[in-house]
Parts: sequence; structure tokens; C-alpha cells
Amino acid sequence: MIKLLYYSIAVLALLIMIGPTVNRSVYGHTFSGDESASFLTKIEMIKIESKLALGQVSSDPALTKEHAENVVNQLTSNDTEEISERNSRLATELNNALNNFSNAFESGTSSQTEISDKVTSINDIIVDVVNSRIDQEQQENATMKALVVNDLVGETLEHYGMALGMEEGEHESEHNENMTSTEHSTDSSSNETSSIVDEANYQTAQATITQAIQNFDEIKEDSDTNSTELGDSLNAVKEKIDSKAAFDEIDTIVDDKITSLLNSVYDLNLSEGEEEHAEGEEEHAENEDNS
Repeated sequence: MIKLLYYSIAVLALLIMIGPTVNRSVYGHTFSGDESASFLTKIEMIKIESKLALGQVSSDPALTKEHAENVVNQLTSNDTEEISERNSRLATELNNALNNFSNAFESGTSSQTEISDKVTSINDIIVDVVNSRIDQEQQENATMKALVVNDLVGETLEHYGMALGMEEGEHESEHNENMTSTEHSTDSSSNETSSIVDEANYQTAQATITQAIQNFDEIKEDSDTNSTELGDSLNAVKEKIDSKAAFDEIDTIVDDKITSLLNSVYDLNLSEGEEEHAEGEEEHAENEDNS
């Protein structure tokens, strides 16, 4: 009887110790680095688009509405499910905050103060969502942050292509031509000025590359030559976009410099070709399907 009691106590103690681990396996989802980077990129895009919407409230209602719609379209139903997996209350709060933000522009009567309050609410919820969705160790990881920089560069290319009037996927075709052409190099430039036909996407491209640079500055290795060159290349993309350069000039910098330098500095194992851009197209298509 005494032996049986000792055995029962030992089993109970073991179950108590492994219980939390079992619960995490059954009820939680362990996200890979790429999944987390993709999610963090969407969070950055929500902040970018909401800030752009706020900045246009009093000057251009049409542009404001476009940016507000882009805020809502960032997260797919799958993203919401994954947030809910960790914290259903936060998933509901974020979904409601994003919809309330978008709806505020339907009537056109919301004041800048009201919109600003809604942006603040979204940003506050986002902090809790990220902390719930992604482990702190991953959030602080330099490789993870470098993956987000790469994704933001991809978003920049996508939005700049649309700003120039290129159809979805068309800038990927342009990219492929650049990859096979011997006429393009990072040292040559046509100095061609492009016509912007979609101001909202142009603003997003400008803001996104600026955010990519800011994110990179957080992990930049000052004493590393490749890291310095990577920073210079990111700034070169910003300058090209600000001057409305031809798409292929910017795409060439990304292909010939940024992707390879991200690989060498942070060991990201990115495909130095069209694959990373194709992934961006698939992600955009998924967002459109779920919007």
C-alpha cells in the first residue's frame, strides 16, 4: 500500500511537470522563422498604411480611403486564426479595430483626432498581438529582423510596380528579363523618369523602403564592409524611388546587391533570383483572395 502511494505521487509529479509542454504541443502552434517574419512584415505594413491614411485625412480623402482599405487587407483569415490560436480575445480586438478604422472613412466625416485615436488603438493592440504570437527571442533575433527587411524590400518592389501601372505579376516578368539580360548592371543607369499612375501605391513604396532602412539600422553591423554596402544599397533604392526611376533600375539593385548581401551578412539562404519575388506575388494574391 505504501509502495503504491509512493508510485502514485511520483506519477502525479511527472504529469504536473510535463503538463505545460503537452498543452503547448496540442493547443499551440510553433511558428517557423519564415512564418514569423512574414507575420511581422504584415504588422509593419499595417502600421505603414494606417500612418499614410492618417496623414491624408485633411488633404486627400480618396487616397486616405485607399490606404485604409490596405490596412484591413493585410491580414488573411489564416492570420487571424493563428492569432486566435494564441489569444482569441486579441484576435477579436484586432479584427474589430481594423474594421472600425476602415469604416471610419466610409462616411467621410471622421475628424483627424478620431482617426488618430483609432491608429493609436490599432498600434496598442498590435504590440500585444506580436508578443502573444511570436516569442520574444524570435522578435529580438537579428536573422529574423533581416528576413523582415527582405520582405519589406519585396513589398517595396510590388507597390512601386503597381504605382507605375504594371499589372499584378508584370513586374515579375520585368524582373526575369533583367535577370537574363546582359545590358543591366548596378553601375549603369538610364536616368529615365517614370510616370506615376497610382499615387497611393507610390506613397506606400516610399514609406515601405524607408521602414526597411529603419529596420536594417537596428541590426546594422557598423564594422562590417558588407553591412555598410547593404545599407548603401537600401538607400540607393529609396533615392531611385524618390526620383521615380525606371522599375528595372531598382530591381537590378535588389537582385545584384541587396539579396546577395543579406545572404552574406545574415546567412538567410535567399534565392538570388525570381523566387523571392514570386513568393511576394503569391502572398499578395492570397491577401486579395481573402479580402
